[in-house]
Amino acid sequence: MKKILCFLSVCFLSIYANFAVANFVAGQDYVVLDRPVKTITGDKVEVRELFWYYCPHCFTLEPMMENWLKALPSSAQFIRQPAVFSDRWINGAIFYYVLEQLNEVNRLHGALFDEIHLHKTPLTDQEDFVNWLVDNGIDKKHANDAFKSFSVRIKLNKSKINTVKYKTSGVPTFVVNGKYWVDSKHAGGEKRLFKVLDYLIQKESQ
Repeated sequence: MKKILCFLSVCFLSIYANFAVANFVAGQDYVVLDRPVKTITGDKVEVRELFWYYCPHCFTLEPMMENWLKALPSSAQFIRQPAVFSDRWINGAIFYYVLEQLNEVNRLHGALFDEIHLHKTPLTDQEDFVNWLVDNGIDKKHANDAFKSFSVRIKLNKSKINTVKYKTSGVPTFVVNGKYWVDSKHAGGEKRLFKVLDYLIQKESQ
């Protein structure tokens, strides 16, 4: 009898969980793009974060996102993309792509958020950013070369184009497989945001 009750309880919880997941509604909890944007992750579900280093909400969400990424299923691949809504956003995008060019994203991505939001360092131009990189052990010439590199410019231009294609209204926003995007406002909060992302990844993995 106990085994039967245990089995029924598991079934009930499974049904309840599936029902809860099914409650996410397109146009309410997440947005469906009119025209899907081409992805670059092959067979894997692309999960793209649009962010800006100067965005306080991006800074607040970063630790939660890093924790969520630890359980990202093997069927999905995460990509960061600095958003560029106007010229004011350009330096933030360049900063990220310079870190990428220098293979320093893992070490300095979070540190750059901290520098801007915790230490209140302006980092308004190339000189400011390069000096910060030097303070963090990067050769000054390598840093300046990366800042002026052709590949960084190409990535910056792609970011400008993609930011328009995704038709988002701000950051942080997550685009799943080039078909859907979700932010905290639509999801109903930061914690629920990641549940919606899990749902969309599962939906696209089927």
